[in-house]
Formats: sequence, C-alpha cells, structure tokens
Amino acid sequence: LELPLASFSEKTVTVTDETVVPKVLSVSSAKSSAAYKAGEKINVDVKFSEEVVVSGTPQLLLETGATDRNVDYADTGSGTDTLTFTYTVQAGDTSSDLNYVSTTALSLNGGTIKDFAGNAAVLSLPATDDSNSLAGGSSTVAIDTTAPTVSFSDVAYSNKVITITGTGFADTPTVDWS
Repeated sequence: LELPLASFSEKTVTVTDETVVPKVLSVSSAKSSAAYKAGEKINVDVKFSEEVVVSGTPQLLLETGATDRNVDYADTGSGTDTLTFTYTVQAGDTSSDLNYVSTTALSLNGGTIKDFAGNAAVLSLPATDDSNSLAGGSSTVAIDTTAPTVSFSDVAYSNKVITITGTGFADTPTVDWS
C-alpha cells in the first residue's frame, strides 16, 4: 500500500501526491589531485536532487583502463541526497583522470534508489565531459599501477664516480665515493 505524503495541523489535513522524481546532479570525489596506487580506496559520491533511500547494492561502473570496474554502493548515504561508492584501486588499473564509463554507468544491481515518497530515481549521470562529472570536477584523481621501468645503456667510472646512463631515470644516477 502506497499512500501520498500528508501534513497535519490542528484543523486541517493536507494530502499531497508527491510525483517529483530524484535525479543525479553530480558525481565527485573528495580525494585530492594525485596518482593513486593499487590497494588505495577512493570514495565516489553521487549527489541527487533530493534525499533518497537505498535498498540492495547499486553499482557504479568506472573507466579504469583495460578492465572497467563495477564499484559497489558503500552503504553510506541512504536517507541523504549523496550516496557513496568505494573503489579500491587494483593492479593493472590506469587512468589519467578517473571517471565513470558513460551516462548509464549507475545501475541498481537488483536494488532500488527511491525518494521518501517511493518515486524511483532517474539514474542518468552527467555526460562524462560535463563539469558535474567525476573527471569534470576540480581535482584530477589519477590511477597509476604501472611499475616504472629502467634500462641501462652505459656504466662509467671516473675519478671515484660511477655514472649510470639509460632510460627511465628521473635524473642521471651517480655514486660518488669522494
């Protein structure tokens, strides 16, 4: 049995059929601009136009390189206007600026997202290049699980200094035994 919302005062009863459906306004992360490694957790917040109630475990599909990752709802935010999804960076993931795969990346996964009146939320996300998208926000959340590679092409010793030449170095490494 679903009843419309009602408000009461001493002398009157007002019954309202609330039909405004919640919709996604923005997707963001409070993480600062940086490159995150395997094992690190990144919270992704989905903000709705009104408070929502969640049942089950909705998912958000993130663009994380060769293998996209479904991220489960973290059971945080039901009853508020912001739901949190927690992504754990996995080996092999890579992204210069973390984002979801498309406007349809939010799925119910057998659960529900509804407002207090029982209206199902519209799950459409902002376009991936929109300022309200995860990548469109003010921080750049990069994923970098690629190990650095270094190759040597020459090792020289002169005047008690060993100089190693190659690629992959931030600076030319030297050892000085002076």
